[in-house]
Amino acid sequence: MMWIRLLLLATVFCVATGFSASAEGQQLIVSGDPARIQPQLGAYLEEIVPGDEREYTVEVTNPTDKDITALLYTADAVPALGGGKDFTLPDDPELGSSAWYTTPDRPITLRAGETQSYTVSMRIPEHVEPGQYVSVIGVYDDQGQTRTPSDNEQTQFVTRMVRKTGLQVVLSYKLDEAKPPQAVPHSVSYGLENGRAFLSILLMNEGGSLSKPEMTVQVKRPEEDKPVLELEARFDSIYAGTVAQHRAELSRPLAPGAYLAEVITTVNGRTEQKELPFEVSDEAQRTHWGTASSGEIVQVAEDGSPLPSPWPGSPRIYVYAGLLLLLGIVTWRRRRAYKRNKEQR
Repeated sequence: MMWIRLLLLATVFCVATGFSASAEGQQLIVSGDPARIQPQLGAYLEEIVPGDEREYTVEVTNPTDKDITALLYTADAVPALGGGKDFTLPDDPELGSSAWYTTPDRPITLRAGETQSYTVSMRIPEHVEPGQYVSVIGVYDDQGQTRTPSDNEQTQFVTRMVRKTGLQVVLSYKLDEAKPPQAVPHSVSYGLENGRAFLSILLMNEGGSLSKPEMTVQVKRPEEDKPVLELEARFDSIYAGTVAQHRAELSRPLAPGAYLAEVITTVNGRTEQKELPFEVSDEAQRTHWGTASSGEIVQVAEDGSPLPSPWPGSPRIYVYAGLLLLLGIVTWRRRRAYKRNKEQR
């Protein structure tokens, strides 16, 4: 039931870390109340009491020699592209515990070297499913974006400088009754960037708490037994109800044709195994990917000239928008199933 939501959240963190290039230089620093912060995790770590109202305090510091205006907002935690931790952007829908905050997003301005304290309020719903809920109190500094047209009017280089940082709020409820953490292989895709070949694997955590799986992958031709590629990887911070992406750089491109990837994951002694098909097309071999200085990717031909864009703007935006819609659908289905199970009790 959760697979659509998981796929969407994968796109959310892809967009959050891929579509927006991080600005260079020091950014704002966010810290919490030392008396309530869990030292090892560096986050607020508390048990849920349904219907409870709480407040969380953060201190925001501007260590630079210039004034900074940013947005103080609450977000859902998601895995970062390629591993690690990230969180959603201000315009993303609030589909996790970030929707529990009652304090609206607000702009803040800090002078050079200044530290300010802010408090946000939360009201936990009366009915909460067992599991772990991770949100982030963050600051977002959007430097805006500029567009530079190329010789081909359909292709543009986009510069968008974004700085964001935040503090996690980890809330747990009846973890002994929650679904165990999982890492279900979902899909495999192949692509070329700057002449380098990459294999991307998506894993879904359909469980109720944090998942940190190990993974092995063997890639074969359907008609052959000998693998053409083998790899091992570890994942970090696949939150409940999200997906993580592992991107492995290959030593050389794969020949065009059909492939099968056998993906095996292990979490707390539990193993999941799937064979996932993917294709390497002739077109992928005849083109490569050029990266603009902004971090936006545009497709170019072998001679370096831009290829016409089939859609206006970046294709990532369309994928992102479609999966946001799917996440809304799966969230609605999850809530409906929860209400149905509650009525049957």
